[in-house]
Amino acid sequence: MSNRGKEGKRGAAIELAAGAVRATKSRWVVLFILCLLYLISYLDRTAISVTAPEMIKEFGFSKTQMGLIFSAFFIPYGLLQIVGGLLGDYYGPRRVLTLLMGWWSAFTIITGMAWNLSSMFVIRVLFGLGEAGGFPAATRAMATWFRPQDRGNLQGITHAASRFGAAVAPPVAVFIMLKYGWRSVFYILGTIGFLWAAAFYYYYRDNPKDHSGVNEGELSLITANKESIPDAKKDKAKIPWGRIFKNRHCWALTFSDFCYGYTLWVYLTWLPSYLVQDRHFSILKMGFYAAIPLFAAMIGDIAGGLLSDHLFKKTKNLKLARCYLIFAAFIGSAAFTLLGAFATSAYNAVYLLAAAMFFLECSNANLWAIAMDLGGDHFSGTVSGVMNTGQGVAGMISPIAFGFIVDVTGSWTVPFFFSTAVLLVGAFAILTIDPSKTIMPLVEPGPMEDLLLE
Repeated sequence: MSNRGKEGKRGAAIELAAGAVRATKSRWVVLFILCLLYLISYLDRTAISVTAPEMIKEFGFSKTQMGLIFSAFFIPYGLLQIVGGLLGDYYGPRRVLTLLMGWWSAFTIITGMAWNLSSMFVIRVLFGLGEAGGFPAATRAMATWFRPQDRGNLQGITHAASRFGAAVAPPVAVFIMLKYGWRSVFYILGTIGFLWAAAFYYYYRDNPKDHSGVNEGELSLITANKESIPDAKKDKAKIPWGRIFKNRHCWALTFSDFCYGYTLWVYLTWLPSYLVQDRHFSILKMGFYAAIPLFAAMIGDIAGGLLSDHLFKKTKNLKLARCYLIFAAFIGSAAFTLLGAFATSAYNAVYLLAAAMFFLECSNANLWAIAMDLGGDHFSGTVSGVMNTGQGVAGMISPIAFGFIVDVTGSWTVPFFFSTAVLLVGAFAILTIDPSKTIMPLVEPGPMEDLLLE
């Protein structure tokens, strides 16, 4: 019998045993709290795109300068993804995520105090420093609290929450902006983040067995198809840096994530300004229509995760369930991006770009699921940090490149050609990955010095 067949039977036996003791539901509370993290993260980081038209008016920024401000967030975000994943794997998500949320919430508030281009740039860099490790550390939390066969669905749900945050950002920010001014948007959002940090630290535990709300039935479900649950306090397995950085699957995944991120950040930074300045929507109308592609993205995240896990359960073919689905999603997104850019009707453009975002986000849950597949129970935080460096680097380039092209050509259509081309390259890169090649621990647990020097 194959290893996967044995794992399936073992998981079924564990679930039957768990049924004898009615399992508690603490893991779902953990998932809900993590969903709020993802929601707040994207609400905070995309609010600036909604307030951008007002900032441009107040400060007289050019498109290139506004693109520079958008990209400032990604300098630390792109460079420190690996560090964030490492910290999550080593110190545990409880401390790491609490501190990171507190940091970026503080600089969300300080964004509302900016007074010129330089101050805005520096503040956004420091804001990105806090958000850099959020998703890799949260990925480690999910790997600890849930079964491997749920990874696609988990990533779909959490990233749908992030896109919901991005989707509600336009109407919420416009409402606050019209009533109290654009600076108040950041004051209010930053306060919400501090409330989340306190709630998370109170409820979450790095090991489910340490949680008072987890009984034996739920612990059996959580540990199904796992050899053990790594303990952040004790099991500090040495990170196999050499094998990670020489692993072609990790590099291909990082590059594919770059291609995904290049197009994503066109939408998350420039869509509101595009609708106001090229499609001639009012600020109020923009607050409604800018949300439509992002709601479509939310549905895409859920659909992509569900479809991937369904395909895997039916076929037992992880590459088909992850990589081929991403390939189809990239192709679909590229096609609808071009159709939307060339649409003569402003409303048709919104709907076509919404379809493009739906397909783009069908890939997102599975990119993160592949990182969990490759990283396994021990290194999912680190590997997801390596992968998300690709999106971070894309974020450094994409917003400023888009603004520069608009300034130089005077066209809002030309930049969409670049994002389409990048997606097509990424579609073929993803097919070179085998998600079943999990990276296993090299040695017995060692001190932090050995881990950093490995």
